[in-house]
Amino acid sequence: MNTSENTGEDVPFDLSKAAAAATEELLPSKSKERYEKQFQIFEDWRRLKNVTSLTEDVFLAYFAEKSSSYKASSLWSTYSMLKAVLLLKENLDISKFCKVTAYLKRKSTGDQPKKSKCLSRDQIDKFLLEAPDKEFLLMKVALIFEVSGACRCDELSRMLVDDIEDQNNVLIVHIPDSKTKKPRRFVVVDERNLATYRRYLELRPPSTPHKRLFLNYKKGKCTVQPVGLHSFGKFPSQIATYLGLPTPLEYTGHCMRRSSATLLVDAGGDITNLKRHGGWQSSSVAEGYIEESIENKLDIANKIQAGPKKRPFTNIETCPSTRCTMAQRCVQQVLEGLAEVEVADFSFPLGVPHLSPVEHDCTGYAGSEYHTFPQFSADP
Repeated sequence: MNTSENTGEDVPFDLSKAAAAATEELLPSKSKERYEKQFQIFEDWRRLKNVTSLTEDVFLAYFAEKSSSYKASSLWSTYSMLKAVLLLKENLDISKFCKVTAYLKRKSTGDQPKKSKCLSRDQIDKFLLEAPDKEFLLMKVALIFEVSGACRCDELSRMLVDDIEDQNNVLIVHIPDSKTKKPRRFVVVDERNLATYRRYLELRPPSTPHKRLFLNYKKGKCTVQPVGLHSFGKFPSQIATYLGLPTPLEYTGHCMRRSSATLLVDAGGDITNLKRHGGWQSSSVAEGYIEESIENKLDIANKIQAGPKKRPFTNIETCPSTRCTMAQRCVQQVLEGLAEVEVADFSFPLGVPHLSPVEHDCTGYAGSEYHTFPQFSADP
């Protein structure tokens, strides 16, 4: 049997065509055009520089030139897209180019990625309570859903009426198609939030030809036109403008998702709760959505100032049979303030420095250990 490697000529045409179609699907469908565009920019640069090879030095020179106009995060994004396209088109894995990755890491040193500002709980409540429905009802419902479920803007734009289960005292919201390809669910509670959602739903025109949940809203009326993706991204800055917050343009489309994550962690949620809440697979990505809030810093500072707790020394009972060799250590801990004592037939003046055992013994717990020890009284 011939064990030599097959060439492209050995593969039937229909199989080659099927393989090529499958290869095209390896790139993300939503951002495929961006991947192709980055590859084309790289190819144009190669032609401009009269470069025909694809060596490590070529990529190092390319990213060094781009670093003059790209931020570190943009360099990494470009690297990731080129890596995916080159692997498909040129069968080249540039992740093996250690100098390139080392250079990108060095450029990332000290880089602070720009993130959207967050809304606090008080700011959210103020907007929901004070903003007039005639102008802001749509934004109120979007805010309720985004904060309750850490929703992305595209998830809201594709949300359908059938994805909502109204069970009188709670709304169960389904997100069947998320960014991570895993369905999610969340709930909306509080009577005021439910009433706000129902007021908006009642304004839905009966002649709406689709089932998209969010419809354009103007002057107290809904139209049949669905709300677009970019409109959701502008809501946070409009809310910040209404609240009179400084630099409202820094409240971007990620504002509500970051606000939801921060509120959950500030309320005591752990990393597992956070990842489930937002549908994140990576812990580092989930943690990147958390705002460094003053409330969280105050909680940490209070824990540091409180110091370690004293070990409990309790449940002392009379035992007439045995003596404990731990007696002197137990008394020393009491005198040094390392243990707290709840006395049951355990009498001695703590102010007297010289103590000696009396006839019968006492037993009790020191920390998590059970000890038998003699009772003490002052020396005459």
